[in-house]
Amino acid sequence: MTAIVWALVLTACASDGACYKQTIEEFETANQCIDVKILHESLPEDGDWAKIEYTCGVVGALNI
Repeated sequence: MTAIVWALVLTACASDGACYKQTIEEFETANQCIDVKILHESLPEDGDWAKIEYTCGVVGALNI
């Protein structure tokens, strides 16, 4: 059986519209990813970004 790996991804967008994605951590379950996502969302933002977004998704999926 193939294991499903979940990733927490940070997307940071500048005021000029340029966006950058970075995988923060990988997890064995969606719940683990969501728990860490909530933790990161509670931290103060670092830098002068127009938009900061954290998402959980399956590694290798089309939207990650």
